[in-house]
Amino acid sequence: MATSKKKSDTGLADSIAPGNVTAKDLSNMLGIAQSSVSRAFTPDSRISDELRQRIIALADEVGYRPNAIARSLNTKSSGIVALVMGDITNPFYPEVLEAFSYRLQKEGKQLLLFVVPPGRQADDVMPQVLQYQIDAVIVTSAHMSSRTADMCCRRGIPVIFLNRRVKNNSVWSVCCNNARMGESVADYLVERGYRRCAFIAGAANTSTSSDRRRGFVKALGRHGLTLAASLDGHYTYEGGYAAAHALFRNQKNDVDALFCANDIMALGALDYLKHVAKLAVPHDVAVVGFDDIRAAAFPAYNLTTVRQPTQEMIDVTMRLLAEGAPPDQAGKALHEVGGQLITRGTA
Repeated sequence: MATSKKKSDTGLADSIAPGNVTAKDLSNMLGIAQSSVSRAFTPDSRISDELRQRIIALADEVGYRPNAIARSLNTKSSGIVALVMGDITNPFYPEVLEAFSYRLQKEGKQLLLFVVPPGRQADDVMPQVLQYQIDAVIVTSAHMSSRTADMCCRRGIPVIFLNRRVKNNSVWSVCCNNARMGESVADYLVERGYRRCAFIAGAANTSTSSDRRRGFVKALGRHGLTLAASLDGHYTYEGGYAAAHALFRNQKNDVDALFCANDIMALGALDYLKHVAKLAVPHDVAVVGFDDIRAAAFPAYNLTTVRQPTQEMIDVTMRLLAEGAPPDQAGKALHEVGGQLITRGTA
């Protein structure tokens, strides 16, 4: 009986042109339900390991590959998540891209990346994004208008802002608790004797920079201190370097601590302080960053910083994607995750 079935299966396979094998063909060859074939190619689906391996082995032999587009027509879900990303030259965001891609792949989903050009906003790439059948849009380091966000909502496409807080209850925001971590940085510096603390800000229109500054100023106030200076660094290495130059070029500035709204600005400030101003860090000036990018731990920098809870933020994002429906009130729209102060040699 087994030999007869094997010959029958082989004959059916031989009658189908390579590359034209369908899930129905595969199920007929194996004598199983077509739904079992689909489950074999879906991670964590309810199917035995033995049957999964049989299906995959025969699929390899006859050249079958599941058609994601065809499957999306049946399930009404493509498994594709669009990531709209700006500021991709900032080392933090490629790290986010890598972690988010791995997580989506692990759960059987795919990421479609759209990069927002400098000086533009997410709205400019959304016409291209919406040409695809996507299950959700993740926006990070880019601005999207309420009009565009509401349009996605009306189409049943959830929008999640990652590492950004927005005032729109039709979308989710998932971010670090930036204000609270700004307070933690101020408390840490004051406890170590620093009194003239300055802030190097990122982009003026971003919640991340304004929230970190707000928390920093609030905590300084609790200690009876005020912000000694605040300069824009535009979230770039060059901006951090220029801000440090503006503060310390005449070497008469009595600022003794710098809190930078991200790490790449902190690295620029550190290079200026060490190599141009010839100041000792942290003896003369302490420097604290935010993000904990890989370069922050390099011996040349050894930067004290706030570690963004990237994995936890991705966990929350994936849970919201599973929920599907967008929020409808402020209490559900914002999800903040606590960060961690990482102490190294610069403060």
